[in-house]
Amino acid sequence: MKRWVSVLLIVLFVSTGATAFAQTQATVNGINYGSSSLKAMVVDQDHMILIGEQVGVQIETSGKGPFNNMSTHIALIMWVDKGAYHYHGYETHMDKGGDKFVAEIWDFPAGSNKGQGKIIAATGKFAGMEGTLDFVLLAPPPGFPEGTTRTVAQETWKLTLKNPL
Repeated sequence: MKRWVSVLLIVLFVSTGATAFAQTQATVNGINYGSSSLKAMVVDQDHMILIGEQVGVQIETSGKGPFNNMSTHIALIMWVDKGAYHYHGYETHMDKGGDKFVAEIWDFPAGSNKGQGKIIAATGKFAGMEGTLDFVLLAPPPGFPEGTTRTVAQETWKLTLKNPL
C-alpha cells in the first residue's frame, strides 16, 4: 500500500507540479508601432527635458503567437544634452485578456537609435516571466497631426517563461 501511495504521489507531482517549475527560453521578434506626444521644457540652448507618452501595438514578425497584437504604452523622460538624447522610461505590454508585462527601458548611446530594456514585472499568464529587450528605432513615417509623432521600433525580446504559454 505504501509503495502504491508513493507511486501515486510521484505521478501527481510529475503531472502537475513539475510543469510549474518548467522554464522555456524564447526569442520574440516584432515591430512596435506607436503614436506619441512630447512636452518640452527648455533649460537653456544646449539642454532640454522631454516628457513623452506613446500608445501603440506590438506585431510579431510571424504574425501570430501570445505576444502578437499586444497593446503598448510607453512613458519616457528624455534629457537632451547638446543634441544627445538620454532616455529612461517604462514600456507596458497588455494582451486582450488584460495580462501584462512591464519593461524598464534606458539610454541610447549618444547618436544611436538603439536601446535596451529589462522586464521588471508581469501579471497573469506572464507571471514570473523574465527577460531583456533590444530595440532599434526606425525612421518614422511622415504625415501625422502637428504635435504628435509616430514611432516604429524593431524589438527583440529574449525571454525566460516560467510557465509555458
